[in-house]
Amino acid sequence: MSRSRVLFALLATTLTITSSGLAQVAKSAGDQKLPPLSYVCTMAGDEDVIEDKPGACRKCGMKLVPIRLDAVWTCPVHAAVIKDQPGKCPIDKRDLVQMTMSVDWICPGNSSIKPSIDPGACPDGTPKQRQYSPRAHGNHNPQHGGGFFMAPDNWHHLEGAYFEPGVFRLYVYDDFTKPLALAQVRAASARIFIGKDAKEVPLVRNGRVFEAKIGRLPFPLDVQARVKFDASKPENLFDFTFEKFSKDLPAPAAVTTSAAPAGPAATPAPGTAAGGRSNAGVPGSAPEVETVPPSVDAGLLQVPIPETVPEMLQQLRARNDQIKAFIDRGAYAAVYVPAFQAKDVALALDAKKATLPPDRQRSVGPAVDKLVRTAYLLDAFGDLGNKQQIADAFKQFSAAVTDIEAAFPKQP
Repeated sequence: MSRSRVLFALLATTLTITSSGLAQVAKSAGDQKLPPLSYVCTMAGDEDVIEDKPGACRKCGMKLVPIRLDAVWTCPVHAAVIKDQPGKCPIDKRDLVQMTMSVDWICPGNSSIKPSIDPGACPDGTPKQRQYSPRAHGNHNPQHGGGFFMAPDNWHHLEGAYFEPGVFRLYVYDDFTKPLALAQVRAASARIFIGKDAKEVPLVRNGRVFEAKIGRLPFPLDVQARVKFDASKPENLFDFTFEKFSKDLPAPAAVTTSAAPAGPAATPAPGTAAGGRSNAGVPGSAPEVETVPPSVDAGLLQVPIPETVPEMLQQLRARNDQIKAFIDRGAYAAVYVPAFQAKDVALALDAKKATLPPDRQRSVGPAVDKLVRTAYLLDAFGDLGNKQQIADAFKQFSAAVTDIEAAFPKQP
């Protein structure tokens, strides 16, 4: 098993949920590479603070605590499923999405032993079990094929999508990307301004979703949403740009039940399937699915890792250059795509270091760990849109790329 696979080593494709709600899988201590330590703030609302060294939270001043973070592939609505690569959800057949989860080790059945950030043995001598648990801000994937943003309060999240035949929908979530409770949605209000002339259109609440029929408009279409999550708070501004109609994710697998379906999926817009997917085309044919926001170049997604070291190094440098290009044009929410791909390439290169002289082998490990850690920082800072933080993280990331390149001999 390659080192890149060892990092995400999972023995089962579908994991169970314990009574504490944590997905877990058994793994011996000698057969796993630990994700590097990161340091996070435990204050509610400051979970987005992720640093690569101990210290105080830059927001509230609390002491940062160590944690291990890992990027895994999971079902959009079934976090019990954890895989180390993209694919289809075995439960509802939707595309898996990448999510950041926290990793620790437990002794099942012994609640008196606290979870630890390192593997080891339980009192009875059995190996501790590795477990994954969802983390606030760990899932910033669009749930309906639209554009996804985090609100300035670092708790609310929202997604805007523009479906055929001309319906704009605004979905609102909490910090775990779960739909807000109906009472919280009722307390919110929203309006949009469309196009260059900024025509104002009110949004009407439909269950837990805000929507407006704006008709078919020319692309690219600029839509600014102004949202109040509480009547006493100021409006939050969110800018969306649509280059084509959004394509919603496939609906979850049907489940036999006597209860009527809840939410907006039960009342699709005319001419669309549930959730806004177009019924146009060959009858019975599945619509094309787009699961990335418009700001992300779909060509960057899921490029296979090359087999040879020179090709890996070339791809690593290409990913570094793509991150810089995104930062230069202000597409901060897109940097996680090449950052996570570079992370996977770096881990694959780490598995090739045995062919290097001992002094170069010793330099590869720290450089790879630094790149992995800063990939998560780029992901976190990209969601916040803070240019200085992104630039600082990219400087470290780029330095790690240079160190990895320097460790491997130049090819003729």
